[in-house]
Amino acid sequence: MHRYLVLAIALGLAPLETAEAAPMRMATFEKVALSGSRLTLGSFSSLDPTCRSLGRMTISIIDPPHDGHVQVGQGQAFPNFPMFNARARCNVRKRPATFVFYTATPGYTGPDDFAIEIVDPAGNVGRARYRVTVR
Repeated sequence: MHRYLVLAIALGLAPLETAEAAPMRMATFEKVALSGSRLTLGSFSSLDPTCRSLGRMTISIIDPPHDGHVQVGQGQAFPNFPMFNARARCNVRKRPATFVFYTATPGYTGPDDFAIEIVDPAGNVGRARYRVTVR
């Protein structure tokens, strides 16, 4: 099931879990953003061992921010596979990636938080919560 699917996540998000798993854990990340500025939270890729893209990731907002907005976009990014992973050689070139961006409401300062769900091309699911301090 996971044989050819690994996420290259710039933020170091824990591996995706399958739907059969016991209650899904949600990784939490702390970030700082400037009011009104766009912050790139991460890039997500699904690559096979030859560094070929297996397709786009699907990212959904499952708990929206209260004082900002989240955008999802496509582009190219350097993967971030650990050295012991066979796909570490993929890290030297930009590959297709799905990005997540956060923009705080102009003039707002204070805490914000939201959660996303990430589904890879094989249907594996992962979730992450972001706690953002807006300055």
